[in-house]
Amino acid sequence: MKVPETKTQKGDAPPLSPALRAVIFTRVSRSVQNYQRQIDDLTAYAARQGWTVTGVIAEKISGSKSNEDRGGIAQLLEAARLGKFKKVLISEVSRLGRRPSQTHQVLEELTSLKISLYIHQFNTETLLPNGKLNPAASMIFSITADMARQEKETHVERVVSGMQRAKREGKKFGRKNGPLYTDAQLLRKYAKAIKDLQLGVSIRKVARIYGISPDTVQRVKKLIPEPDK
Repeated sequence: MKVPETKTQKGDAPPLSPALRAVIFTRVSRSVQNYQRQIDDLTAYAARQGWTVTGVIAEKISGSKSNEDRGGIAQLLEAARLGKFKKVLISEVSRLGRRPSQTHQVLEELTSLKISLYIHQFNTETLLPNGKLNPAASMIFSITADMARQEKETHVERVVSGMQRAKREGKKFGRKNGPLYTDAQLLRKYAKAIKDLQLGVSIRKVARIYGISPDTVQRVKKLIPEPDK
């Protein structure tokens, strides 16, 4: 996230107060999902409040990942420590994460830096105007974070239950039994390897050169037609 520097010249208005600087943080779980709606809603709200959005941090990753595995969280906290903003805007608590221990860790660090977290879902902030922790927001944050965790666990349980039921009904998962390629496909796919085998290069060396398993090379070798005598 790049925060533009504010330069002033004689006669210009003074730079905006750091207290009015805000950053939008948004997250979706899957690459096919889009977080533009979250950004649009939060940008519009910030404009109504007179806040200047200095950047957007958006990531596509599961909210159940630890903070150490999330580049967006690391970027957010690094910018927070550098004093780039005084407010973080999120659409709902689950966008910050689905593990209460991880989301509370982020909240505690932002609070220690006197940075308020605005939760659009409840139209509330974690800090009061005097900089103290908002008890109501803190309670909401805890409850919704725990609900997000339970929702994730329920989803996993449903997936596991569905797989178990499917197995009882005789359905199979994973790759189908049998070779992945037909003989004709193998001959086309490994044409270069076949030429080396025909020149007498060993199976192990061919496997190493082309990054193929020795078993596959062995199968390919057996498919090479015998030369005419």
